[in-house]
Amino acid sequence: MSRISTASLFLALPVTLASTPLWADLTPSDVWGDWRQYMESMGYEVEASEAFNGDDLTVSDVTLKMDMAEEGGDFSMSLGTLSFEPEGDGAVNIRMPTVMPMTINVAPETPEDEPVSMVLNYAQTAPVMRASGSAEALQYDYAADSISLTLAGLKVGEQSYTEEEAKFTLIGTGVSSRTEMTGTETRRYDQSGRIDSLQYDVVMKTPEDPARVAVTGGVDQVVFDGSGTLPMIDAGADVAAMMREGLAFDGSFTAGAGRTDMQVSDPENGEFQLISSSTGAKLGVAMGPEGLSYDGGQQDIEVSVTAADMPFPIQFSMAESAFNLKMPVLKSEEPQDFAFGVTLDRFEMSDMIWGIFDPTGQLPRDPATLVVDLSGKAKLLFELMDPEVTATMGDEAPGEIHALNVNEVSLDVAGAEFDASGAITFDNDDMQTVAGMPKPLGALDLSLVGGVALLDKLVAMGLVPQDQAMGARMMMGLFTVPGEGEDSLTSRIEFTEEGGILANGQQIK
Repeated sequence: MSRISTASLFLALPVTLASTPLWADLTPSDVWGDWRQYMESMGYEVEASEAFNGDDLTVSDVTLKMDMAEEGGDFSMSLGTLSFEPEGDGAVNIRMPTVMPMTINVAPETPEDEPVSMVLNYAQTAPVMRASGSAEALQYDYAADSISLTLAGLKVGEQSYTEEEAKFTLIGTGVSSRTEMTGTETRRYDQSGRIDSLQYDVVMKTPEDPARVAVTGGVDQVVFDGSGTLPMIDAGADVAAMMREGLAFDGSFTAGAGRTDMQVSDPENGEFQLISSSTGAKLGVAMGPEGLSYDGGQQDIEVSVTAADMPFPIQFSMAESAFNLKMPVLKSEEPQDFAFGVTLDRFEMSDMIWGIFDPTGQLPRDPATLVVDLSGKAKLLFELMDPEVTATMGDEAPGEIHALNVNEVSLDVAGAEFDASGAITFDNDDMQTVAGMPKPLGALDLSLVGGVALLDKLVAMGLVPQDQAMGARMMMGLFTVPGEGEDSLTSRIEFTEEGGILANGQQIK
């Protein structure tokens, strides 16, 4: 099994190119030797020729190779010629070629599949790479006028794709970064970086499908800040084993204004276009023995969609769209924290969309807001990061839920407001009280304001049949009581120790 998967391959390479040469006593041979040792410990096979010219070290024909056991293929990257040049102040300059090709070959998993071969070129303009400090605390500074990643070739089976059929270009300008590294058995790194502008251009078209998809766009002021620890253990170790030895990282990305334009040219079904923009975005990612977490969002989102079979554009906007996710990744005897959240703040649709189902304006067209904030405790019953374990799980349950906290669930739309909160624990040793699930214990508090008036309007507009509305009113009468104010309903749902379910104190199970 390879030490890192294909998904993490392109994450690992920039870190190693930017930071592994730094961890060394600042002489050319030691810098290159440590860089090579590090790459080999990551599972790469390193091929190169070394030659000295005075104090300068030239390493030519540098190639990195790795078998991708999980995908049944291999990866190789040519770094060309590297030069390690000592400076008078004890620093070492590392000069790299302007273009470095990467080749990925993926073998077919079944007889019906075809082999895939891909070549990507990583290029730099006016790069400057400098290591300074000491072997115990080394600082690395990097800058380039631009960097780019370009698809230079794609072949699936015997079919070779042209640029009109398969195109990928990613260009960043105004690039700078700083990396500080310490440690030997376990390496600690702290990184920060910035890209003034990032632009992308993608084209996808298969010979069997007449549709052609083209995506262009970009984002300004991309800033990264992160830190992590990397244990130097056997190259064959899986991610779960590395995490138990201390593998962890915590990083955040922020970005300024961004825009995406997707065009679909389809001779059979007509043209399609999606344009989106935002004034800012953020993404946080952390992984370690405590779990995996994501936290991200965008601000001031504008979306417009036009299609051949639509009489007018579909347009909507949001002040903010955000999400968060936290989950355990290692098997544990004790329950671990999890969380899930979604926010759609001040969602607004164009009047043309409103006019489809509310042409007379009976519904309030105020911005809508949805908030979901859940957390709790769960026990993972298998190693999520070990592919050999996950491949043999079959239909087994991946884990157990032990507690659920409904911190907030709220929806404000069309003049009605719904809110829910509460906490429930689950006894996983009791699967009989509530058949098929662990016994719940706790309570949920619910409230609805303006719901009856909204239901009446939906019936009057013909959007909700009268019999369905009658059923909804009966359910409200059974499970709710009047709240404070007009058209206000509340409900408290309790799960008792004896296995009963109460609604506002009344037994319903």
